[in-house]
Amino acid sequence: MDEKSPQSMLKWISRTYDLSPTALARMFQRNARTISVWMKEGRIPETNGNKIRSAFYYLNNSPAPHDPRRSGIDMI
Repeated sequence: MDEKSPQSMLKWISRTYDLSPTALARMFQRNARTISVWMKEGRIPETNGNKIRSAFYYLNNSPAPHDPRRSGIDMI
């Protein structure tokens, strides 16, 4: 199973929960300009990409592909 990119996961979170870059910035403890660049260009550092992945699977309540035994809710 191919995993989505952190950029597409971030866009999904934004679209699904109607979150602005400012709201996403608060969620990921970054500034709104950084989030805008991530969404436009996709250059997301690995540590931040991991945070986005965790949030995506948690909000989607689906198992992470690297550990299918756990649901997204078990990540907290």
